[in-house]
Amino acid sequence: MASGGKSAFYLRKGLRELSRHNPSRALAFIRQAVEQIPPSCEQELSKALYWLSIALLRLDQRDLAVKSLANAQKLRHQSFARKFYVRHVNQYGMIKRPTAELDDLYAFTSIQLSSYLIKRLSHRFGSEVEHSTVLKLILEAWKQLSKSEEFSSLECGEKLLLFKKIKIDFPIFGAYSTTLRFRDRQDMAYSRNSVSACSCGSGLSYTQCCGRVRSISEL
Repeated sequence: MASGGKSAFYLRKGLRELSRHNPSRALAFIRQAVEQIPPSCEQELSKALYWLSIALLRLDQRDLAVKSLANAQKLRHQSFARKFYVRHVNQYGMIKRPTAELDDLYAFTSIQLSSYLIKRLSHRFGSEVEHSTVLKLILEAWKQLSKSEEFSSLECGEKLLLFKKIKIDFPIFGAYSTTLRFRDRQDMAYSRNSVSACSCGSGLSYTQCCGRVRSISEL
């Protein structure tokens, strides 16, 4: 069976499992379909990635669903995947939360967790103690930041730059500090370019496209 025939076969099986409310089996088949489609077949690949995101959403793997959906809508700007993506992602290119404040919190948390874990060889926490300690420090840093007058007046792109500049003093177990440090505070004057159209030509803002916040599940 040719690769095109295999991908169509796996996608049909995946859609059948979705209709039977079996997203776990659907996910396995649709992933096989995606693997069989060459990058040059953008229409077919976009369709398969869109259905992959639906299966992931039904399994409550929302961060990975957004990643798949982001790739699907990039391949075909004028598609249902694009409309679905715009409807379900926030200004940071992450899944929408019930409030704008939660959107900010999840973006800040993802950036700080990724910054911490990227330095570890496994990209994973070594223990529950480490996980809870790091998360506690991030939430304490967020409380300090969100209460500041400076933060409340910032727009999305400015907040994103600020999130990336903040460095939390994480411990190597033992005493730790919750002091927030900034690199080059004088550079906080922000270029508005990051909230304008992305340079890739997608038509979306940079923060919703190539500059979207990646979750730790994408490490």
